[in-house]
Amino acid sequence: MRCLLRSLVGLCVVGSSAAVFGQADALPNLTSRLVVVHFSMAMGRIEATADQPGFEREQTSTIEPGRHETLSVSTNDAQEATVKYDLTTEAEQLSVSVSEGYEVSFTRHPSKDSHTPQVEFRQPRTGPITLTVVKDGVTREVHGETVWYLLLAEPELCRQHLLPLLDMLRSDWRLVETAQAIESQMLRIAGAYQPENLRRWNTLVGDLASDRFVVRQAAERELRAAGTVVIPYLQSLNQHQLDLEQSSRIRGIVDSQADAAEDTPEQEACRLMDDRPLWLVLAGRPQESARRMAARQLAFLVGESIPFDPGAAESIRKTQLESLRKRIESLAPVKSADDSD
Repeated sequence: MRCLLRSLVGLCVVGSSAAVFGQADALPNLTSRLVVVHFSMAMGRIEATADQPGFEREQTSTIEPGRHETLSVSTNDAQEATVKYDLTTEAEQLSVSVSEGYEVSFTRHPSKDSHTPQVEFRQPRTGPITLTVVKDGVTREVHGETVWYLLLAEPELCRQHLLPLLDMLRSDWRLVETAQAIESQMLRIAGAYQPENLRRWNTLVGDLASDRFVVRQAAERELRAAGTVVIPYLQSLNQHQLDLEQSSRIRGIVDSQADAAEDTPEQEACRLMDDRPLWLVLAGRPQESARRMAARQLAFLVGESIPFDPGAAESIRKTQLESLRKRIESLAPVKSADDSD
């Protein structure tokens, strides 16, 4: 409780830098004032948890004419945090809302006519996340199931308008670096899906059902030695075609790679290997090698060859990708390995 009070008292001593809030590099830093709330990225979505359950505090401050801000913090019995922050200056209006740990929104609007963009970010408890930027009457919008998708699909838009807002809550996110590492890891995994590797892994999975203990142990050791590249393959297996011994050992291998409290590039790359919209993004990369990997993974996900030439001219590729996008959007979602028939 004392920790929370210190965080709220800090609201009254924001400092002179916040008085020029209209500048992109002068957004309020809420990190020191929300010391009881921990913001993390889990499965590509923002989560807010607290050190203790069951408290509620609110602070209002008018530091100078033309500047007014309020901050309230509360937590439920599950230690999910609810945060509400509003700041009004002569230049802009800023609002941050976190509801019960998972619903997150930011709005940043100019208070008067200006060329300052309007920015809105919405993360519902479930469903697509949306970033909308309106500048000089032009609206740009990107939406996807994860923050990672937004960062990879529209990196510059996110760098300019989303990351400064997220940095208000936590200054050490390193989200750009993590997103880039996720992309590199996804391409590395896709590169490992050569026919000879798939055949070998299939043989090893069969060996997990051997009557001989030494064969089962050797197969498990080799699958573990393959590292994270083998995890998406194991997760894609039809559980109904595996016996109890195979299922148990495969679950152990998969779970051994999923013990991080927050998203890691390796973990997220494995989870995103069946994300068709994200592979469409990667198919549009400047590097032909990345486009080829993405095209191969998309063909694997749809189960047949696709009308896309990674080496074609850019104008041709754009037309092919748009056609491919419409086709993929019409397909049923990829079924998780944990789903029942």
